[in-house]
Amino acid sequence: MRQMLAFGAICATLLSGCAAQTEQPQAQPAMQPVPQADPAGALLGEEDARIQVLAPLAGAGEAMLTEETLSIREADGQSHAYFVFAVSNAEGKDVGKAAVDRTTGQVYYYLGDGVLEEYTSFPLYDPEKAVQQSWTGLYADGEGRTLTIAQQQEGGLEYAFSDGTKGEAVLQGNTARSSDGTLHFLLEQEIITVAGDDHAGNYRLRPDS
Repeated sequence: MRQMLAFGAICATLLSGCAAQTEQPQAQPAMQPVPQADPAGALLGEEDARIQVLAPLAGAGEAMLTEETLSIREADGQSHAYFVFAVSNAEGKDVGKAAVDRTTGQVYYYLGDGVLEEYTSFPLYDPEKAVQQSWTGLYADGEGRTLTIAQQQEGGLEYAFSDGTKGEAVLQGNTARSSDGTLHFLLEQEIITVAGDDHAGNYRLRPDS
């Protein structure tokens, strides 16, 4: 009889332990932060690209985004996506297509089949209109870095960053490209967007410059 009571006590203890384990709350999985997009990797939008296309053209009517997809592998091994616009003149007649590099903001005359030419050869391109906007001034990015621009009469500019990096760039409307091809500049509403190496960022014109 004592053996039966002892056995019963052991079973009761085991069942009590199992019940306690069953009632234990389950651990909730830790919430993982949602990754945010890197602002530095943002691509040029359609409206900004359209402005780039029309800015240096004289007698242009509209620039309509086409459904063509264009991606070209650059010298650095990275593929750049392009917008392709069909451009018409003031009378509504098609005059050609323009392709805009969404990474650098550079505009090209698009001949089709992936063939690009300098935008200066586009039928409505006006050199005088292309250089109307002045780049000259001192720009700051809000993080202590500055960019000094001196625009030249012959369609180029000299740039100098606060870390001592300096050089020359070729102008093309609202964009410019450094002589060695490593830096790209986009000017819009007194803000220069720089793409390339450690100087990438947005530099705003300082009022005192």
